[in-house]
Amino acid sequence: MSDNNEPAVDPRNVQNEPAMDMHTSTDEERIDGIVDQTRADVGDKSLERIQGVLRQRFEQSGTAFTEELLVELAQRVKI
Repeated sequence: MSDNNEPAVDPRNVQNEPAMDMHTSTDEERIDGIVDQTRADVGDKSLERIQGVLRQRFEQSGTAFTEELLVELAQRVKI
């Protein structure tokens, strides 16, 4: 600790809140990531199971989807 009353770090240079926009991703990048992870996790399961996992992951990530998109992506995921 220093003998003077100055703070060790200039408070103007301290990040007090998360930098929310630091790692933004596009919907396409988010969808590709969900598809890749789903393939690794359940790619060998039934299409119904894959669609269920995709639905859950889209809902959790806040990514908009349609049933048609889930069907299409499940086909891409299926090994």
